[in-house]
Amino acid sequence: MSLTAPPHDPPMPVLTIALATLRVGVRDRTVLWLGALFMGMVLLSAWLGWSASHTTAQIYAQAVLVFQHGGRPVPPNPLGDVPALSMLRNMTTYVSLLGALVAIVLGCETVAEDRRAGVIPLIASRPLARGGYALGKVLALLLAVVGLLVVAGGVNAASLLMLASAPLTSGDWVGLAGFYAVSALFLSTFGLLAMASAACSRSETMGLLVPITAWLVLTFVFPQLSANINPMAALNPIKAMIAPPTGAFFDIVGRLLAPVSLVSTYRDVAATLLGFAPADTASFGVRGGALALTVAGLLSGGLALLTLSTMDPTHGDGDA
Repeated sequence: MSLTAPPHDPPMPVLTIALATLRVGVRDRTVLWLGALFMGMVLLSAWLGWSASHTTAQIYAQAVLVFQHGGRPVPPNPLGDVPALSMLRNMTTYVSLLGALVAIVLGCETVAEDRRAGVIPLIASRPLARGGYALGKVLALLLAVVGLLVVAGGVNAASLLMLASAPLTSGDWVGLAGFYAVSALFLSTFGLLAMASAACSRSETMGLLVPITAWLVLTFVFPQLSANINPMAALNPIKAMIAPPTGAFFDIVGRLLAPVSLVSTYRDVAATLLGFAPADTASFGVRGGALALTVAGLLSGGLALLTLSTMDPTHGDGDA
């Protein structure tokens, strides 16, 4: 579907551009493969959480028999204070890893596909259409991210209803909705940054490399600088329950990096919403963290709109 209109027609509607972009995106094999892998991890997350709880319950049941046989008092069930949403604790890792990669690839492809098709020079020849084009691309990315998370949320909700050991309360549903809301902010930020990078770069490779590098630094380097957390330990969703090593250097650097540590902020907020207590001394809390993610999303959205509206049309094929 062409994204251009005759020279004397009014600018194309933003929604039309967004829907055309989504139709192209759902045919991209890389995006589809990463999306399918992410959904597989969503299913695996619920099963792993249930399996861990089920194993603990079986061990406790056997321990009860031993205590009763020996005439000793039975200790309380360790699962009694475990929140129902703890089944989804691995989702914080899957969203910050696979989900972020899906958003980055999708953000780059929304621009790269038009460069390969030679659409950018045509858009640039009609100045009135460039603002609508930029808005349509941003809207397409947001719709794709929200759509992916809505499906994931539906899968998680069904899993909780079938596998949870206790009925879910209204607070649990609010926590689940809040988790996916901050996940949408987090993924949209990386997708919009990737879109801006693709619009600025003269090659598809560089357009994809820049946001991936930024994601790697935020995911693995910043946690080690701010809290002396091993890069692999930073992937552990239980990390938010354990107090990180302390020290003057890490306290100072942690506070300095806190405003831009999007991955750490997201994991602390997500862990709290799923029932875990954040341990980072530089943590903003749920409200502060959500605000930080919102500001990051708005800034990346503004950058994407600016770069899309001022793209260099001389390299329509995306080659350097």
